[in-house]
Amino acid sequence: MSKTNIQSSRETVYFVISLIFSILIYILAAVSIIGIGIALTVFAILLFANVVMLGTIRGNGVRIHERQFPDVYERVQTLAAQMELKKVPDVFVIQSEGALNAFATRFFGRDMVVLYSEVFELAREQGQDELDFIIAHELAHVKRRHVWKNLLILPAGFIPFLSTAYSRSCEYTCDRHAAYAIQNAAAAKRALTLLGIGKKTYAEVNEDAYREQIHTESNAFVWLAEVLSTHPRLPKRIQSIERFHDGDVRYYEPNNGKIALGATLLIAGVTAGYIGLIALTTAGTIAFASFMQFSEASFADGFSVDGETPLMVAASEGDVAEVEAQLANGADIDARNGGNEDALMYAMYSGDTDVVTTLLEAGADPNTTDDFGTVLATAVAYGDYESAKILVANGADPALEGPDGLSAMDEIGASSEEEFMEMLEQGY
Repeated sequence: MSKTNIQSSRETVYFVISLIFSILIYILAAVSIIGIGIALTVFAILLFANVVMLGTIRGNGVRIHERQFPDVYERVQTLAAQMELKKVPDVFVIQSEGALNAFATRFFGRDMVVLYSEVFELAREQGQDELDFIIAHELAHVKRRHVWKNLLILPAGFIPFLSTAYSRSCEYTCDRHAAYAIQNAAAAKRALTLLGIGKKTYAEVNEDAYREQIHTESNAFVWLAEVLSTHPRLPKRIQSIERFHDGDVRYYEPNNGKIALGATLLIAGVTAGYIGLIALTTAGTIAFASFMQFSEASFADGFSVDGETPLMVAASEGDVAEVEAQLANGADIDARNGGNEDALMYAMYSGDTDVVTTLLEAGADPNTTDDFGTVLATAVAYGDYESAKILVANGADPALEGPDGLSAMDEIGASSEEEFMEMLEQGY
């Protein structure tokens, strides 16, 4: 393992591209009042979220020091010295609920390394070298100021895939840096393997077969998952350490032809789906517009539901004159449509008290029902208390149950007819 080969060849390139783009965004924000406001707001939100998260960790996590897991503390001090860190970061262990991870960060100017409990337990299960690698990996992030750099190039996240590509290159660098620090490539590879399968069986994994998945598990979806991720695929990270340790090793490459074909089909499928969605939306819009035009024309031409009479239509429109004209011409006041509704029910739905009064005076049944309830219960349910009082005055029974088993008293919550009338008067 050579110290000159530690840094990923792409890390600097991606960082420079990200930095240039970020500087342009900062300049544009600086000359724009709105841009400054947006930038400050985004920064404040991110800072607040980070402070709350790290505050929780520092408040609830277990800090490693001379009196708390002193053996691990000593290893942290040794590794930090080997990696020439000017100041040893604070190290905390937090409950991870089975997750295997660790990360480096900063809290008000203080570098921090956070270990998940599942990873930390390696030290208690004869996995000290693997734990050393994981700690050294996070110390490498601190040593190379990756946390600061990520904050500096934050606007680069607006460029698709760029920020994640830079992050993956940083992971390769820190893997090699950590392997060099502990001088144990085998433990480094085992530590990465346990992230894929867990701390119980990682030692049983066939490393070569795992690295072979770089080629065998190579398609457009796997490729897309990786380019959207901040970390490279674990078999690739293991292979990177193996090449760093021993350049003369079998090297597995992704099946680029299969990836390109799959990506082409994926893009074509997404494009076709998008076009189809547009076509479907357009067709739906046209169909809806045609339906509305048909509906308007139909109603204008006197379109009605099955069995609907001109008297019902006039009642629903609140046209007292037409209601009186229909009655004068002998219209059947008790006629019902296909929904078992008569003219009085139509008048109730429209809420026109004049039409309700006209129909009742012409002999409409004040206790009429449709398929759901009585006309009085309907009036109460609609909050039309004026019409309800008119119905009661003309003989409607508040205690009469409709087909739904409810009476007007049930609808309003009255226990007696006296209470029912009081509630109507109060506009309950």
